[in-house]
Amino acid sequence: MKKLILFLIAITTLANVSYASFPVIDGMQNEVIQIDDEEPNTGGLLFAVLSVLLSLLSVLFIFLFIGNSFSHNGNPFPYLLLTIASVFATIFSAKEARKRDVKRSTSFIGISILIISLLLIKFLVFD
Repeated sequence: MKKLILFLIAITTLANVSYASFPVIDGMQNEVIQIDDEEPNTGGLLFAVLSVLLSLLSVLFIFLFIGNSFSHNGNPFPYLLLTIASVFATIFSAKEARKRDVKRSTSFIGISILIISLLLIKFLVFD
């Protein structure tokens, strides 16, 4: 009996004391906030063109590397570094063009030119 009375007192106390300390509204109010992008993502076509130009430049550096390595006193190492830098810059430009909402086919034209030229050079030099 004592436990039942203690239980009833505890429930009554908790029901009277446990109110929210902040106002509770019956209906939920939603506010829609629109953020206008003042500066849209532009320049995607610029990065796509830059990707193509850098891939063609890397092909030029590859041929200079090959030609300089066959010469008697040539130092092909700078052309190798420029080729590697151009390859990475081509990949970065294509990814940046894709990030700026350019079509996938347009953004990867430079990388496809780079892959075709590297395969062509592989067959020219190593066969």
